[in-house]
Amino acid sequence: MSGAVHGPAEAISIGPREVLGLAVPAFVALVAEPLFLLVDSAVVGHLGTVPLAALGVASAVLLTAVNLFVFLAYGTTGSVARQVGAGSRAGALSAGLAGVWLAAAIGLLVAGVLAVGAGAFVAAFGASGAVTEVARSYLRISAIGVPGMFLVLAATGVLRGLQDTRTPMLVATVGFTGNAALCLWFVRGLGWGVPGSAWATESRTAAASRSRCTSSAVTASSSSLLRHGP
Repeated sequence: MSGAVHGPAEAISIGPREVLGLAVPAFVALVAEPLFLLVDSAVVGHLGTVPLAALGVASAVLLTAVNLFVFLAYGTTGSVARQVGAGSRAGALSAGLAGVWLAAAIGLLVAGVLAVGAGAFVAAFGASGAVTEVARSYLRISAIGVPGMFLVLAATGVLRGLQDTRTPMLVATVGFTGNAALCLWFVRGLGWGVPGSAWATESRTAAASRSRCTSSAVTASSSSLLRHGP
């Protein structure tokens, strides 16, 4: 579970305990993602039906855009894991960095598309004028955090390839707590309404939780690989 790279001829014992050690943290991290939206919905729901409907429309667009590129996580996991299994430390590092750079490039492109086309994407749902206006504002703010979301996907894939599923779980837990606190503060405390929920999500993604924490963990893991060269 330490993320150490084994030589191709070295026997690795894998049993139920090792499998559960990888699977359970990965499951918890996956479950945390819907909880972010659940918290946003619970907080924004107190503002009325229009804000809640706007959040639903904008979230549907945002989650669709992100989920279309979930291959950034699973593809990076496979690439890194193959290099780890082959005993190639340099190959594992190269595959991980390539995944992160690809995620950054795609994230910037998708963020631009969402920001520019927010009105058209929201209008496709056929919502009322009031709902469309609020949803468009939420989507444009959330677009700022899209590159960070994509970096999280790639960085999580790297850590999984290194057999580390605990770090993403811990980061997701911290992110959930931070997002809940920021959402309450921005939406209710500061009175920012639905845009406050978007800023809470953007802040959590870009600065406070998963993006930076996971990227730091990837850097630490990569440095460890280099220090323990072949």
